[in-house]
Amino acid sequence: MMLLRRPVLQLFFGSIEKDVMDNAIIYLLISALSFPFLAVYNSCAALFRSMGNSQITLKVSLLMNVINVGGNAFCLFVLRMGVAGVAVPTLVSRAVAGVVLYFLLKNPANVIHLTRGKFRFDPGIVKKILFIGIPSGVENGIFQLGRVLVVSIIAGFGTVQIAANGVANSLDSMGCIIGQAMNLAMISVIGRCVGAGDLKQVRYYTRKLLAITYLCTILANSLMLTFLHQILAFYGLGQETTDLAYRLVMIHNGMAMLLWPAAFVLPNMLRACNDVRFTMVVAIFSMCAFRIGFSYILGVRMGMGAIGVWIAMVMDWIFRVALFAGRYVRGSWRKACGL
Repeated sequence: MMLLRRPVLQLFFGSIEKDVMDNAIIYLLISALSFPFLAVYNSCAALFRSMGNSQITLKVSLLMNVINVGGNAFCLFVLRMGVAGVAVPTLVSRAVAGVVLYFLLKNPANVIHLTRGKFRFDPGIVKKILFIGIPSGVENGIFQLGRVLVVSIIAGFGTVQIAANGVANSLDSMGCIIGQAMNLAMISVIGRCVGAGDLKQVRYYTRKLLAITYLCTILANSLMLTFLHQILAFYGLGQETTDLAYRLVMIHNGMAMLLWPAAFVLPNMLRACNDVRFTMVVAIFSMCAFRIGFSYILGVRMGMGAIGVWIAMVMDWIFRVALFAGRYVRGSWRKACGL
């Protein structure tokens, strides 16, 4: 992909200005170098979480973010590196985090640790991993491709809407950050309940984790929307861009309080119960039909711009909630996990 970076970007974002394209290529080239380190970090972090040692991943994550944020400030305001000043600290922070977790995982005191022992291929274990991993990987791959296509649609709306969309995306992720953490908790907790064959605990912890997610999501987004004008002022945007970013965040965070936990945390309960094919089919169909299809219809054909794209995103959420909640209530997922 690095070798084809310009053709790929031109294919999806050919209508954007030349300076934006040049900066995008610089960012892609540098950030792509960090992907192997990010893979090592995510793999090692997952192993530590499976051992119940989330403190290590928290500390390393804090270290990574301190390096990233501090590096951004130094490279942007001191070295004046431009877009490279954003990408280089990301590369360095991910590399440090991946290396640190890798060496911590070699500690024999850990229940799971890396050794120099001979690798032994276990077809049964590999089959179980791939049964869950392949559908999840396909789903995530299609989701990321869909995001690229959606951003390519927004790229045709001009620099103002590109900038507003970028700012809104960064603020939206903050509003759902607790839910992202609950995604990991849902898989781990429900997975253990399924392993114990305890249906009552599966239902109990599903309701409990969803309730906690809704409460935290409502609190976080309510605070963000209350102080949204003050938050946007830190970005130093033009008035037109600020107004559009305000509307986009209001759409996303306002609807997230109602829909996001059921649309994205609940399906992780289904995945933990081995019901991965259903979640994959629903997610792929919803992405293609609503987030991509209706983004084009509302944003381009109906001239609604970025607002139309974000309305299409909410339609995607509503569809997911309807099917995932229905699946949970009917209990169809019980067949996949044998409960």
